[in-house]
Amino acid sequence: MMNGVAYMYKIIDVHAHFGNPDGFPQGVLEKEMYRISLKKLEEIYRLQGIQAACISPMEGIFPRNKEELLDANRCMEELSQTHDWIYQWVVVNPLMPESYYQAEKMLRGEKCVGVKIHPDAQKYDIGQWGDEIFSFCSNQKAVLLSHSGEMLSMPEHFVTFVNRFPDVQVIVAHLGCGYDGDISHQVRAIREAAKNNIYTDVSSARSILNGLIEWAVREVSEKKLLFGTDTPLHHIPMMKKRIETAELTEKQKEAIFWKNAVQLLPKLADV
Repeated sequence: MMNGVAYMYKIIDVHAHFGNPDGFPQGVLEKEMYRISLKKLEEIYRLQGIQAACISPMEGIFPRNKEELLDANRCMEELSQTHDWIYQWVVVNPLMPESYYQAEKMLRGEKCVGVKIHPDAQKYDIGQWGDEIFSFCSNQKAVLLSHSGEMLSMPEHFVTFVNRFPDVQVIVAHLGCGYDGDISHQVRAIREAAKNNIYTDVSSARSILNGLIEWAVREVSEKKLLFGTDTPLHHIPMMKKRIETAELTEKQKEAIFWKNAVQLLPKLADV
């Protein structure tokens, strides 16, 4: 219960962003729609009964230089320490090696849940840099969240590294996202992996496709899906409603909304 309002499910948003969107490639008007105050974001989460969000800094996704990336991670770490509902994804860019050293320190914190990468935004191919990134996550015992579905981050390209590093748990984000129009890439990668260490989240706008969530659950089970909104790019209440009204059992919805997140990201255990 939050503020006297009872909710059917506990909910954790495992894929969110916050910060200044100026570096994003979208047009001026669209980027203005991404601007949201922390107070407003917290209000939306509260009204929707979402208890926690795992957030990466927007300035760290499209950084102009290493200083901007490192500063963005520091800012998100500070926010996570002063707001109980905020958890941090620390952004790593292999083209900026200093980000590894920073991430190593931040991952020790009680509110840093893992490593976030975005190959397409930062212009490197996961096929080329996967060994280095996965090796780092393996050494740090860190969960990896990656943008996926575009040319430099196709979900199937993660399978080699998922199999090579079975101790690294990976979320190939954005169920249904595929630059080629194929909505099955994330599910296909989960099926192709030899181990049980790959997941996806429902943070893609493609989630609103009729039947996509339900199809994914039939193919790989609800245990492989996590709730994410990709806010502020997407409308939080809409993303929540899609799961609430999905043709799934209550047990399946509960797994997607929060149980899978807590199992995968132990630092969320007290949410």
